[in-house]
Amino acid sequence: MERTSENAAIVARILVSIVFILNAVGVIDQSIPAREMAERGLPEALVPLCMFFGRSVELVAGLALAFGVLPRLAALALLAFLVPATFVSHSFWLAAGTSAFQPQLINFSKNLAIWGGLLFIGATAEQPAWVRSIAARMKGAVQLPATGR
Repeated sequence: MERTSENAAIVARILVSIVFILNAVGVIDQSIPAREMAERGLPEALVPLCMFFGRSVELVAGLALAFGVLPRLAALALLAFLVPATFVSHSFWLAAGTSAFQPQLINFSKNLAIWGGLLFIGATAEQPAWVRSIAARMKGAVQLPATGR
């Protein structure tokens, strides 16, 4: 992979990971998704456990994706989290005829775009590692081969 492509892939992974990291650390309010899980039939006692599990996946896989540590696996883990989260939190079809329809449709569509980015990362064998790339430049050494195959 040429240097420009490597840098673009690293930046793209960081950009995709930001929303997951912000969700994980609580910068983005998660009270509405928690309420929606309960409204859709998840027992109230399991909501905090599911929120903890979801935030854990977002934090660990989000950081792994950003730093290039098993990026393909991290992307697929985030995708496995995001698909059901999208259907629970942005079910625009349930809001038909209400003022919430358009915002839910927009957010559902945005998540579809994120699905595409995660699938692309997960399907791309050559994923440069940001940490490895920086270390190689600092040492002036030849860059180590990409991981994540």
